Amino acid sequence: MSGKEPSNPDLNDSSDIYFDETVECSFENDPRETIREESTTGQAPAPPGPETGDAQETIQLHASRSSGPSGFEVTLGEPIGAGGMAEVDAATQRSLDREIALKRPRSDRNTDEVAASLIGEARMLASLDHPNIPPVHQLGFTADGQPVIVMKRVRGNSWRTLIQDSAHSFWDEQPRFQLKIHLGILQQVCNAVEYAHEKAVIHRDLKTDNVMVGDFGEVYLLDWGVAIALDENGERAVDQFCGTLCFAAPEMLNSKTALTRRTDVYLLGCILHEILTLELRHKGGKLREVIDKALASEPYSYSEDIHPALAAIANKATHREPDRRHQSVSEFRKAIEEHLAHYQALDLLDSTSEKLTTLEQLYADKETDRDGFKFHETAYLCRFGFQRVAKIAPELEGIKDGLLRVLELQTRFELEMGRIETAGKIILLISSMQPDWKGLAGLEALMKEVETKLHESSELSTQIQYKLMEELQKKKEE
Repeated sequence: MSGKEPSNPDLNDSSDIYFDETVECSFENDPRETIREESTTGQAPAPPGPETGDAQETIQLHASRSSGPSGFEVTLGEPIGAGGMAEVDAATQRSLDREIALKRPRSDRNTDEVAASLIGEARMLASLDHPNIPPVHQLGFTADGQPVIVMKRVRGNSWRTLIQDSAHSFWDEQPRFQLKIHLGILQQVCNAVEYAHEKAVIHRDLKTDNVMVGDFGEVYLLDWGVAIALDENGERAVDQFCGTLCFAAPEMLNSKTALTRRTDVYLLGCILHEILTLELRHKGGKLREVIDKALASEPYSYSEDIHPALAAIANKATHREPDRRHQSVSEFRKAIEEHLAHYQALDLLDSTSEKLTTLEQLYADKETDRDGFKFHETAYLCRFGFQRVAKIAPELEGIKDGLLRVLELQTRFELEMGRIETAGKIILLISSMQPDWKGLAGLEALMKEVETKLHESSELSTQIQYKLMEELQKKKEE
């Protein structure tokens, strides 16, 4: 904290935020580990969960440290995980016979400071009632005064796992475009963060490790243990680092710059970076190297196979200067949504191209569609599809060629049916769209040819009628 001298001065050469040797130890153990106040993660690694045998432990929860049992009983199940301060176990709430998750201090970290931190986390989570934030059912205490957070049991996969493993069974029944799915998950994370920001709370530890994707597509933002409330100006000054260094925004390492909602925007940009590259935003083998990279936050040069729009969003969100980032999570989310429209356009383009293949078949086999109803219906759907794609993502290849082919088939169909006026209107539309289209002259020549034939046919018909009338007149006279 301020006023303390770090044990290792080298750690602070690039930052005036307090670090100590336990932070360096924690970083070397796992660079993605969350660093909490007083460097609690620098302690010994979390012990393995207790052995679960036939006998299951039942805990009577108290409403407060000084009260007696409240009648709220939970039966412990298998361990779910453990961190620097707390451990999480599966459990069953006896009164409702439902699965829950219990979060409580690690057995070797059961101190007043840790207890206070968990109580604060429970109360903050209870104030964040949002579909993408796991609800807190209860804050209770064991007989010895240990706090216990009773939460929704979330089943699923860590988002980090799904990003790093493209062959995971999760993807077996998923459509193409895994990136599209990841961007959709990011949208839901943004929704949770936006809601927290409305409550003047910033998460400070946004990373793919802290997002769970449920078995039925649910997305939950977890681990609010280092979240903090902002003041009435939307700021919060800190003098000790909390969060994950390889994702850290520059101001998280500089006590002279207050944390704001745009700090979380930076962390969301780091998540997008990991989605695009499968790598951390700040990489390095040494703590000092990672700190320097976080403070510099140089723009990243993304490879050519990454869409420029996404690269621009990621670099803007992780700009060194908070004022140069997206000014809110909402603005960041909308940028992602605009790009997602690109994938929607691709899907629509694919389905419309399939309809165009059907239209080609209908045109080739007119005997099965003599009245043209099916042909015209399919042509209408094709035109609508290509026009819609052109509006959403005009840069996609194949839109204009597809639409021109639909119009060409319609023109030929109308001419073959002898409907000159309708064919002429379609030709005028083609001419206004692309006057230099190579197939236009052929259609115009075909229309003239059909007009000539129809005119000749009409003259012949007239002559025949006159001849018949003359014959009839002669018979009358006879």
